[in-house]
Amino acid sequence: MEAVLRHLTNILELLAVSQTDHVSEWDRHTTLRGFQWAEYCEQLHSRFQCNPAVRSALESALSDTNQRLQQALPSCSPVMFSELAQCQHMLLIHLLTNPSAPNSVIPILFPDPKTAAQDSQFDQNSLITCKSAFNLLCRTSDRTSYAGLHVEAVVRGKLLGNLLNSVLSRTGNDEYARTLLDSILHDSAGKPESLYDVIAAALLSPDDETNSVVPHFILAWLQEHDGCLSKLCKSLSPGLCTVISRQSREFKQAYWGVLKQWASCLEFDVLEGLWVPTSDEPVTFIILTDRFKDLLHSGPPLKEETETELKTLKREAGDFNVKGICIWTDVIIQLKL
Repeated sequence: MEAVLRHLTNILELLAVSQTDHVSEWDRHTTLRGFQWAEYCEQLHSRFQCNPAVRSALESALSDTNQRLQQALPSCSPVMFSELAQCQHMLLIHLLTNPSAPNSVIPILFPDPKTAAQDSQFDQNSLITCKSAFNLLCRTSDRTSYAGLHVEAVVRGKLLGNLLNSVLSRTGNDEYARTLLDSILHDSAGKPESLYDVIAAALLSPDDETNSVVPHFILAWLQEHDGCLSKLCKSLSPGLCTVISRQSREFKQAYWGVLKQWASCLEFDVLEGLWVPTSDEPVTFIILTDRFKDLLHSGPPLKEETETELKTLKREAGDFNVKGICIWTDVIIQLKL
């Protein structure tokens, strides 16, 4: 056990050094050896995460080493136990974002597929994907892509989806994934629209067995943050929300919930003869009906499901046929259903 704890300490020191200018002294052998140690660290996490006694010892060693390293290197990021499952990823990010990383190291991270050494011990797939995405962004003149999203947002969304899928594929990493999304949200402060486009692209990722958990996790995360889902829907175009609704039943239900919440913030002004907003960030009656109009123009089965939902809402509200009493009656009249 002493050897394991000593190795863990060495790995944390390795991650810390990879964030400093000392990385300029690394060569090919040092870099490959670093990724081998990072892979060993992931094996430690996989082997002992369900062993309370050993995990407790590892967490204690992590805490002590983090404290010591932060005293010596204040800019060094602490490492939590759950993050050990992504040790190779952390090392990769440190090297890619460290301006002191020597030029000789970069070809190791992004090898030519035709000449890549067979002895590389870490997974190159995500690295090649990142490189391809970068080349795509550099070459593309038409930046508008699927459903009105920019190519950059689509690429970032797919990369985010792949990263979340990788993180969530390991048991006990939910908190790590939440922290990842929280940090992205924090970094987007002041311009959340770009984040919402990336999230939309991640939600549009193919919903197959390998990553169906990602849209579910993203939606749950959005709903945990007060008003975040509503802001996302408001930021995205009606057409894009409709496209995602066609692909994801879970998003469709959440989107309908947002539209109902918007409707609850409208009240009928008898003098003006109009539905007017009552909230600080108003959504008008026209905006609401335009959203439903786009859903109705989407084709089956979403069109029929939306019609049924609207008629159910009207019936549950009293089934009035006179304007100005029930907002759902007026929405249906406006849409000429």
